[in-house]
Amino acid sequence: MNKYIILLILCSIGFSASQTQQEKFFCKQCHHFVHTVQKVEHFWDKSIVWFLELVAEGYCAYAKIEKFSVCKGAIHEMTPVIFEGIQTRFLDEDFICPLIRWCPKVYEELKLEDYISNILKDKPENTQWPEIDRTDTIEIIHVSDIHTDLFYKEGSAQNCDEPLCCREGFKLKDYNPKKAGYWGSAAVCDLPERTFEQFVNFLKTDVIKPDKRTFLFWTGDNVQHDVWKQGREYNIINSKRITEIFKKANLGITIIPQVGNHEMFPVDQYDYMTDKDSNLRVEFSNMWREWLGDETAQFFKENGFYAKEFDNLKVIAFDSQICNPDNWYLLKDPTDPTGFLDWAEEELKKSEKKDQAVYFTAHIFTQECMVPWARRFNALVERYAYIVRGQIYGHAHGEFYNLYKDQNGKPMNIAYISSSLTTYNNKLPSFRKYIVDAKTMIPLNYYEYRLNLDKYNYIGKDAILKWDIAFDFLSEYGVTTMYPSDLQAITERLFTEPELVKKFDFNQNSGTGLSGDTPQYLYCLLNNSIKDDLKVCKGETLTKDWTQYISPGWRRRIVTSDKKVEKKSKKQKKQKK
Repeated sequence: MNKYIILLILCSIGFSASQTQQEKFFCKQCHHFVHTVQKVEHFWDKSIVWFLELVAEGYCAYAKIEKFSVCKGAIHEMTPVIFEGIQTRFLDEDFICPLIRWCPKVYEELKLEDYISNILKDKPENTQWPEIDRTDTIEIIHVSDIHTDLFYKEGSAQNCDEPLCCREGFKLKDYNPKKAGYWGSAAVCDLPERTFEQFVNFLKTDVIKPDKRTFLFWTGDNVQHDVWKQGREYNIINSKRITEIFKKANLGITIIPQVGNHEMFPVDQYDYMTDKDSNLRVEFSNMWREWLGDETAQFFKENGFYAKEFDNLKVIAFDSQICNPDNWYLLKDPTDPTGFLDWAEEELKKSEKKDQAVYFTAHIFTQECMVPWARRFNALVERYAYIVRGQIYGHAHGEFYNLYKDQNGKPMNIAYISSSLTTYNNKLPSFRKYIVDAKTMIPLNYYEYRLNLDKYNYIGKDAILKWDIAFDFLSEYGVTTMYPSDLQAITERLFTEPELVKKFDFNQNSGTGLSGDTPQYLYCLLNNSIKDDLKVCKGETLTKDWTQYISPGWRRRIVTSDKKVEKKSKKQKKQKK
């Protein structure tokens, strides 16, 4: 009887071995098949892209989304990017072969819940900010969304049939024959470069105090809004000119720059999986080397983010294209493409050990980011809420804030979103100055500055521009400190104070009028840092759009023991050489 058992065991082992060989055979054949399909498919790439462009252009024009020339230009830029993202993600042997179970899994899913629990496992019991010292202050100037238009034309039409006006060649509309002013127009127009030059002069003469430590956070978006007719070289010109104007002024302050979504070409698009867009970082790192220093400029060139330390303050500036839902290259893989979150965690750990305050700054605020990324970032901020004393963003062209909540819904941090220097879309040129407690780095107040365009356009080209202080935060919103709990208390008052609602509405429009925002809308806007939470607050049903169906989840390549040995062997051979 025993010999039959032994024979059965041997047969089982032999069958298992043949199964392994069979799996390897099928896996190899699957890879070969996918490669063959890719070769054939590459042959049809241009035809498929051309067909998709034709359909999209036709729909855009038929639905009167924009005029045909704008539709054609924008779609021609975007379609290849979308197609490449889908193609790279889904026509890949590491995706297809495990999916049909002809190969073992190559990737493992990275669950959001696991990330959050791991980040928060050693969260301190007390994450409240300390008491303000008030013996000394520093100042932070924030300018964003400059969007200079190098083709701005005084006397041209403020209203036209394209997404950007105030340029030569547009006829005045009979129903609204307003002409573009010399210094700018609160319309669908961007900012004349001469107005930006006056802005820098105004900073030097009226805003910067020689005896006060001052930082300038410049959070990007420098290119004009003619996105349907841009190019790589075209998009970099504005940033170079703005940088030179800053340098020429010799402001004597610390400048912290970062890129916006409009610096990319096509707009919003940055490919982190290849080197095709790396020249953009090279351009900016060289442009800003004088401000960043050689080591930080090199780090920024390689990664797209950086940290600068100033005694008890660390500023972390990151490229928000890593979380931009309009960055179609993230279809390839949105899993923290630059490793920013892991790096930021290490930087926060270092600052925690030194009891060093941290400020985050970027162009796009997290309420406009992809939700999985925003939730991870929120968890990171929650873990280190005690030392994260400020977050400064642009992008919205309107002034408000977002409260960050912990896992229990309690406010624990704040993102401040500032208005734009450009007039697009129907804004007054605006910027902001924060007064910050020098010891704790907690914001004490901020001043919102606006330019009275009507006044200076009336004076004409000989005017010396002066931005007015539109309001200061404490006086405008009736508080004495700017802790998270103070700002949440402001939002509760929206339901009982109609004048407060009007203030937020008016300021969101940079002083150009009211939109009719409701208390509930503003309450939700201010109380949430994550898009899905904002939608739920407003009573909207969470539904997936088509991009979410094709966008991959967060994942990590599985490294088997065989691959580890192979990798180690290659490393040893390389070292011997």
